[in-house]
Amino acid sequence: IKELFNNDREEVFKVQLPNMEERRTFFGDLIVNQAAKPPASENSPAWRPLEVLPVAPPPKPRQLTEKEIRQLEEREEDTLRELRIFLRDVTHRLAVDRRFRAFTKPVDPEEVPDYDTVIKQPMDLSSVLSKIDLHQYQTAGDFLEDIDLICSNALQYNPDKDPGDRLIRHRACALKDTAYAIVREEMDEDFEQHCEEIKESRKRRGMYAPSYYHVTPKQNSVPGCKNTDPKCDEKTKMPAAPVDSSTPRSNGKLHFIQTFLEKVLKSMIP
Repeated sequence: IKELFNNDREEVFKVQLPNMEERRTFFGDLIVNQAAKPPASENSPAWRPLEVLPVAPPPKPRQLTEKEIRQLEEREEDTLRELRIFLRDVTHRLAVDRRFRAFTKPVDPEEVPDYDTVIKQPMDLSSVLSKIDLHQYQTAGDFLEDIDLICSNALQYNPDKDPGDRLIRHRACALKDTAYAIVREEMDEDFEQHCEEIKESRKRRGMYAPSYYHVTPKQNSVPGCKNTDPKCDEKTKMPAAPVDSSTPRSNGKLHFIQTFLEKVLKSMIP
């Protein structure tokens, strides 16, 4: 080992043995001073039990500047715009499917008088499109909830008793399964999770759809007529809906089912 170090290059440091005075100076403080101190008493702070302190609240998030808030809202709106485009496409594909023609428009209470007494929250595909335009869907889950409502309303109003009711029930279940299959197949799970985060963030910030998306009712457009004139109401009424609507022209549920079956039979004839 000595050959590894060279004395000429000052690689070797010689340590001489300490004398008695050097040893006394080195160990004097440890033996004479430190060892002579009395031990800590029980009344000293070191022996007292520590107070249990409550957990400190997390720090408040940094307040965003107006520019950062505007940029955040623009990014969120870009994401929700893609969601609305996708939901419109899904709704359109459901509406043009002949199997789901009965669910495309609201049920007319004049044609089916007892519908409102049975169904308290009606829903149809045209109403779904209106809610998309009004920015009322922030996630695909919100959209599917209304699809579930269309199906549950059809099952509730049409009991499983006759062929007409069974056909409507089958098509309502097919509508639900088709909508879920399209969303699950074509929508990325990460995109839906991002929409959920936007929904929660906007709920915390108290941000909702702009008020100008709501359309005011149309005024009477017939010239020379007053709003209270019943004749004007007759002039401004829309023409009768075609037989292909959700509620064919009839005076009751029985006629509604008969007309619906006739349409189905005609569609099956080549």
